Amino acid sequence: MIYVSVWVVIWGTASSLVDWLLLHADLYQEGSFGQAATFIGYGAAASVLAVRLSSRFLFKIEAAEQGADSDQSAS
Repeated sequence: MIYVSVWVVIWGTASSLVDWLLLHADLYQEGSFGQAATFIGYGAAASVLAVRLSSRFLFKIEAAEQGADSDQSAS
């Protein structure tokens, strides 16, 4: 669950920064299709990256949790 939360924060931060830059450059207006496309595009990119990178993080966490569980049951 923490993994998903981290990616939501990454998506929100990255898309908000880009949105802020584009709004201040007057490339689109607030509430326009461009703004929606920015957030949707960054959401899609964050989703793809989260899935591709999940094996690097989630299996390590699962292995550490299983190791901790076996240590507790051995005590």
